[in-house]
Amino acid sequence: MNLTSFGGRRFLMTMGCGVACTVLVWFAKIDGPIFRDIIIATVAVYIAGNTIQKVKAPPAVDHTEE
Repeated sequence: MNLTSFGGRRFLMTMGCGVACTVLVWFAKIDGPIFRDIIIATVAVYIAGNTIQKVKAPPAVDHTEE
């Protein structure tokens, strides 16, 4: 299974966390402020992971100058 076609591993984990938190709110296991904090933290980690990956990735080769 190619996870890239679905958005990538990190994206799927972020969406899974959002769905799980939504279900917990639906069944009144967590309230609004906790939901907000979890979503903010999840999105922050997602953005940080993408940023770190782009910084540590090897530079792209530009083939248009040949």
